[in-house]
Amino acid sequence: MNDLKILLISSAVPRDTTAGEVILYRHFSEMPELKLAIATDDLDGILTENFLEIKPNRLLNRLTQTRLSSWIHDIYQCFHPFFNYKIIRKYIKNAQPNLIITVAEGIHWIAAQKMSKEFNIPLVTIFHDWWPNLASIHPWAKKSVEWRFKKLYQQSAIAFCVSEEMQQLLGNHQNAQTLYPIPDRLTIAEKPIILADEKSFNLVYAGSLSGIYAPMLQALSAALQDIQEVQLKLFGRPPNWSESQLQQLNEQGIYRGLVSRDLLRHELKTASALLVTISFDPKNRRWAETSFPSKLVEYCQYTRPVIIWGPEYCSAVRWGRKYQSALVVTSSLVQDLVKAIQELATQPEEQTHLANKALVMAQGMFNPGKIQQQFVDGLYQVCKEYK
Repeated sequence: MNDLKILLISSAVPRDTTAGEVILYRHFSEMPELKLAIATDDLDGILTENFLEIKPNRLLNRLTQTRLSSWIHDIYQCFHPFFNYKIIRKYIKNAQPNLIITVAEGIHWIAAQKMSKEFNIPLVTIFHDWWPNLASIHPWAKKSVEWRFKKLYQQSAIAFCVSEEMQQLLGNHQNAQTLYPIPDRLTIAEKPIILADEKSFNLVYAGSLSGIYAPMLQALSAALQDIQEVQLKLFGRPPNWSESQLQQLNEQGIYRGLVSRDLLRHELKTASALLVTISFDPKNRRWAETSFPSKLVEYCQYTRPVIIWGPEYCSAVRWGRKYQSALVVTSSLVQDLVKAIQELATQPEEQTHLANKALVMAQGMFNPGKIQQQFVDGLYQVCKEYK
């Protein structure tokens, strides 16, 4: 393949960390023919040495740390003021990138939108989350941002949507594709092995323990404390829970902290089942409907039974139902989840069945090579069409 010159203008950038950053990192690090430049306001630990710093207005930046924070975010999201684009314009004129890529979150997707139109360079947009509902802005501003968000979708030469539901909600588009989060290639899907452990059924959750996930995981931790046959293990950064609660969970062996990737891989590979949680809070409905948990794709690579706990309308549950590839619990009552876990713990045949389903997904729909090829093919196809 010919060298591909890409300018990424984005708040989300390729870093070998978590969430959207690691997904970008996996995509771009596997493209040796790529010449990548990144324009952003946070340059720490990014993938390339070719970066362009977008400097925000100092006064507005300070005000984001005050009681005026929401209003300042309104201004950033609706008007995107006081950013110095001279360095980006100069780079585009000199380097003449083939594509501008952005992720539809944060604030810099607006700059990508502007630069694409100004220089007539095809725009590639990745839609991981329904950003208008995640931005810390007032309701009046959300309407404006949602209008711009949908306009970004229509302006994109290709739109990579993280789920079928995201694509459906954004509407008709001449070149929109569902592109699932790319998993770690170091995890190779193997024949599933069900561990015969009569003493304990090990249920593992790896990911964020704070924010919208906290209430569900706190309730589950409490509900499983006196159930000896099920051992819950939580892996992730220290959550903003009370010190006394964390200490208790540490003593019970439930909270295991943020561990090395090698150790986490071992824990996931030897778990009895792996847990995905999606918030039941009505305020998070649009996010739940459109996002697709990257941990679900990652989990399938370990060929373990997957349990999805979330509302009927969320994309993960709809996926589980459609492909019958996970144990799905749609009751918000933690007692119902515990009952489902206990039943699965006594059903080795069902565990094997679900593990095999995960294997099928890992080798097919969620195969990292397949997902990467779809991404690369999409980029080159756009370049070919815009020559």
